[in-house]
Amino acid sequence: MKGSLTKNICFFNSNKAWGGGEKWHFTMCQELFKAGFNTFIVTNTHSQIGLKATKERLQHFAFQISSLSFINPIKVFLLMMFFRMKKIDTLIMNLPQDLKCAGIAAKLAGVKKIIYRRGMPHPLRNTWLNRFLFKNILTQVIVNSEEIGRSLSQGNEEWFPKEKLVLLYNGMNLNQNFDQHQKLYQKKSDEIVIGNAGRLTSQKGQKYLIEMAQSLKQKGINFKLLIAGEGELKNELSASIKTLGLEEHVTLLGHVSDMSSFMNSIDLFVFPSLFEGAANTLIETLFYEKPIVAFNVSSNPEIIEHGFNGMLAKAFEVEDLTNCTLKLIEDKSLREKMAMNGKIRLAEKFDQQKILENLKAII
Repeated sequence: MKGSLTKNICFFNSNKAWGGGEKWHFTMCQELFKAGFNTFIVTNTHSQIGLKATKERLQHFAFQISSLSFINPIKVFLLMMFFRMKKIDTLIMNLPQDLKCAGIAAKLAGVKKIIYRRGMPHPLRNTWLNRFLFKNILTQVIVNSEEIGRSLSQGNEEWFPKEKLVLLYNGMNLNQNFDQHQKLYQKKSDEIVIGNAGRLTSQKGQKYLIEMAQSLKQKGINFKLLIAGEGELKNELSASIKTLGLEEHVTLLGHVSDMSSFMNSIDLFVFPSLFEGAANTLIETLFYEKPIVAFNVSSNPEIIEHGFNGMLAKAFEVEDLTNCTLKLIEDKSLREKMAMNGKIRLAEKFDQQKILENLKAII
């Protein structure tokens, strides 16, 4: 089908940093191009997704976009002319500021499908602008978890167009291979290695990991906790580790680029995030066949079934987080069973190829 350019699809993402939303837009743009669609990617100037798009030779265009760009008639006009010139059939956006500026421009340009993808479970404010955008501009709203769909419609039931909601989970390429032998850390004797990966921010809840580590140490558990990631709480977490005398048990790895070597090094993954849209990290952990312990919050239960492919601890309760982790530490056969069940769940709900086919059906 490649070469039969039947659809002109524009992915519009103005976020300058790289995250889960940017990964989804970039991946889907690539995959649709491979499937024969004529794809474009529009980004903010000096953005990470823009750099990656240029490197991969995708059709990339940069605009200076801010939260107030929608009230700038020149920017709206330029985007409208861009959509007309490129004969865009489908526009897929990422951020609220994208929706306000590019969404309105696309409507004026006569774009047939105007789609907004929501990736975080933040409530939608009942404002005249949101009512106008969701009722009159958008043709579909993609959410990557049921929890996000609820967060959008809750409190807005009188006007929110639920019929426009489409659930598309984040996916993994299940056919990719990884080196299962290379390790970032070599365990000592019979210690259990616990892993965590994410930005070092309050949202990701690493402070609960430190508290859990203190409890495990007091119980005499032979363990090592590896935390991968960078962020503004690095110094604070380092100080806590030192104050509690956990230097031999807890290591902050900083940024880890080779996640397969990290995952090969651990026995289980503990994820105390306070909220998630649909955590890519958890889906990737299923791919690497590691059992998971996480708080029972937001979309986590859509990925983890308690007792099947992981454990869900009571929200923000360190004692229960520790107890769930202990169950997996003490039972190797349970860890292995949950790891295998994780692969089953991955194939059922998070197969990237199936998700791509569903996206094709939408556009």
